Amino acid sequence: MNIANEPGFHRELQGGQIDTDWHAQRGEPRYLVHWRVSLVYQDAGKRQTFRGRIFDLSPSGFSLLSDYNLPVSDQVTVLISVPPMVAGQRARILEAKSRVLYTVLSNEFDAFRIGVRFLGFKADGRDFLESSLAARVPAPMSTRGEA
Repeated sequence: MNIANEPGFHRELQGGQIDTDWHAQRGEPRYLVHWRVSLVYQDAGKRQTFRGRIFDLSPSGFSLLSDYNLPVSDQVTVLISVPPMVAGQRARILEAKSRVLYTVLSNEFDAFRIGVRFLGFKADGRDFLESSLAARVPAPMSTRGEA
């Protein structure tokens, strides 16, 4: 499952709605996870929630797979379920204000791949995420699509 080498991945990242500067600057370790995530859009008093699975996570953002073509948005609320590192403990829900940067249909996964950047975490969410990631092994460079 090498998403960065998926046919058309880099071509798709050149599209007009995609923040390519952020993608290029996301040169930090990435982690392949399968964590549940919800994105909450709030517009004119109307609230819509979409669910998916994170598969590529870094301290600055993530990519997820969803059945829905989510709109690019300046701000959404993201709720991430971080599984416990020890059996018998409960998952922790992190809340972060975020920005949806792009949505691309992935033929390989038969789902939409969505790129999200974190803007700010509630409470100690950023510290908790960073400590959770520090206890994991980053994805190999070739999986992350970096040279």
